Parts: sequence; structure tokens; C-alpha cells
Amino acid sequence: MNLALYLIVGLFLALWSPPAFADDLIILACRDRQDPGIGATLVFDLARKRLVRSTNEGPTILFDDRDVPVTVTPATIEWEVAHNTYTLNRATLELEVIGRIYVCQRMQRQL
Repeated sequence: MNLALYLIVGLFLALWSPPAFADDLIILACRDRQDPGIGATLVFDLARKRLVRSTNEGPTILFDDRDVPVTVTPATIEWEVAHNTYTLNRATLELEVIGRIYVCQRMQRQL
């Protein structure tokens, strides 16, 4: 009897729990419009409304930020770090950071 109950509960949890590695992660590679040697990689979990991680390349203010809350609207994704506001236009995938524009493209997740 207990085994059957454990199996039913386990099946229920497996069906209703999110997967261990969410498919909701979005990875963007961004490059400065004026200087393509400057850029960043951004990883978002939009379901949790989080910037999971950002890494930089070159002299940019996008540093190794982790687990930052974001505001998600149909038009933008916005967040703030160290009193700097970051705005990603969801339609054009352009990221504005203190007057600089980064052009982003979506990357495929690698296993």
C-alpha cells in the first residue's frame, strides 16, 4: 500500500515539477554597435524573472552579475545593477547601457 502511494506521489511530482535544467533559459550574445570587440553574454530565466548571469568581453560595464531580478514587459526586459539601468528591447534585441547600444542575438544552448 505504501509503495503504491509513493509511486502516485512521485508520478504527480514528476508531471507538475519544472525540469532540473529549465528550457526557459535564454542566452544572448551582445556586441557594442560602435566597437564589436566589446560585448557580453547574458543568460535570462524569464519564468523566474532573473538575469541568471552576465559575462563581459572588453571594457564594458556588464560584469559577472548573477541572479539579478528583471522586469519583463512585452516590449522590454529591464534590470538595475550598481545604480545603472539596463534596457533590452525585445523586438530589436538592442541593449541600451548608459547611452551605448549593444546589438544582441539569441544563442543556442550547448549541452
